[in-house]
Amino acid sequence: MTGSDKSAGSAAAPAARRRRGLAVLLGIAVLVGAGLGTRATETWPFDRQSYCWGAWEVREGDRVPHALDELPEDEERSGEQSAPPRKGRRATCSVTLRDTSGSGYDERIEAEVATVPRGSKERRDWLRTYLDADSAPLPDGLPGLVGRARAVFVLPEKCDSADGLPTAVTVEGARTSPLAASMGTEEEVADLLLSLAGTAAHASGCAPEEPFEAVSPLARADADDSLTAQGAELCRIPGLRFDLDKDDHYDAGVGAVRDDLQTCSVLDTADVRNPVRAALFAAVSRPRLTALFTGLAGDGPPGEGWRGTGEVGEEHGVLTATCAGRPTVFFLQLDAFLAAQADPDPRRVFAAAANSVADRLGCPAVAPRS
Repeated sequence: MTGSDKSAGSAAAPAARRRRGLAVLLGIAVLVGAGLGTRATETWPFDRQSYCWGAWEVREGDRVPHALDELPEDEERSGEQSAPPRKGRRATCSVTLRDTSGSGYDERIEAEVATVPRGSKERRDWLRTYLDADSAPLPDGLPGLVGRARAVFVLPEKCDSADGLPTAVTVEGARTSPLAASMGTEEEVADLLLSLAGTAAHASGCAPEEPFEAVSPLARADADDSLTAQGAELCRIPGLRFDLDKDDHYDAGVGAVRDDLQTCSVLDTADVRNPVRAALFAAVSRPRLTALFTGLAGDGPPGEGWRGTGEVGEEHGVLTATCAGRPTVFFLQLDAFLAAQADPDPRRVFAAAANSVADRLGCPAVAPRS
């Protein structure tokens, strides 16, 4: 009797397995059929591929940068990411496109969520990168700047580190080819930046009630590189002068000129294939953007006749003063050569440039006029 039970079970088991296998195959066929039937209307039943902790999704449509668009056959995409953002900790992610046709170029978008650099020199270099004239401020007072090659956004105060330094979200493009490292249009880059900023704030437990959203049109980040440093005040800022001649390869770029942000960048173009950021002058009063300068200077004035607090050295100056009713930061960073060529000297160049912006904003002088 026992033997007959085993024989019946042995015969039934393969049949049951065949039925289950057939059901699985039918289920897969239904899913595949559904996918094939809905591909054109973008209702593929599986989750779309995403990167940077789900902030960036591969999709088709308007305002999709190339790195996240549907790929042709001769390109492949890969991504990397660290642990998700956490308050006070650095997190990184990237998306890389590789051309498989033999052209040998990679296109890459790199992103970081981190406290701004603590070291003064490192912070000044960081500011010179992300506040340059190629980036325009986001609209609607959002604390960020966007260009085609890089962008930055400052998270809310409750995302600050324990020692009070702000957390910034940065996005930057890179290519291993002679082509420019553009990530897309300003609108596309702004979408990348704001989506990542929202994801980072939520993951860090410090997101505001309202999402980060740009409602008004974006300004174009078209720096005016037609102005060269020879024989002129840089970026049309009175007092921002340097004693250079025709053999000194520096170009100045006019960036934002607004009540809450003004930027001027200078490039060393001696190597035309690899221009180097040589100087930045900025005046910043937009809330949270001013936090980027936290800890760069002491609480006292730079000297007699200066209004506000800060310090002025041979290659840099930073001053925080009330201007038009708002805390305003005036900032200058120079490379060694430009510092040596400042006319008449770096301290007075910084003072004159800061006063000229203060005049434009309709507030009293912030530095000595002589």
